[in-house]
Amino acid sequence: MGYKVNAEGFEGQDIEIVVSFWTGTKLLVNGERAEKGPKRGQLLLKRNDGKEVIATLKQKMLGLDVPQIEIDGKLIELVKPLSWQQWLFAGSPVVVLFLGGALGAAIAMAGIYLNIKIFRSELSDVLKYVLSIVVTALLIVGYLIFSVILVLLLNN
Repeated sequence: MGYKVNAEGFEGQDIEIVVSFWTGTKLLVNGERAEKGPKRGQLLLKRNDGKEVIATLKQKMLGLDVPQIEIDGKLIELVKPLSWQQWLFAGSPVVVLFLGGALGAAIAMAGIYLNIKIFRSELSDVLKYVLSIVVTALLIVGYLIFSVILVLLLNN
């Protein structure tokens, strides 16, 4: 999913942050990846006046949410932060983590990621909460079924 960046001095340039679970977060300038900066985590952007400035992506919530971007020392928030109620529902798959193991942790992280994507979507607010509950319930049921099957297979 892509988020447009509106920054002073870059009018007319297409600056976008693309967030992906598989490839990570990328900063694109006019469809091309931004140049790497002098230090780790820094990117170089060229303003309309020709001056090069440093941009840094500031990860939020362990990299699961849309990052903020700092351009030339100015922090730009791309999306409104999720409310505490949305974080509560989005984080509800953490229940699977307490059921156990690396599998539980992986399923919990995937569920949290899916729920955050749901809350960042254009769906109605009620539907977002309903889908979040459904995702969490399916993850818990799926984990329990998989665990029972695994135990039965190992005991035979």
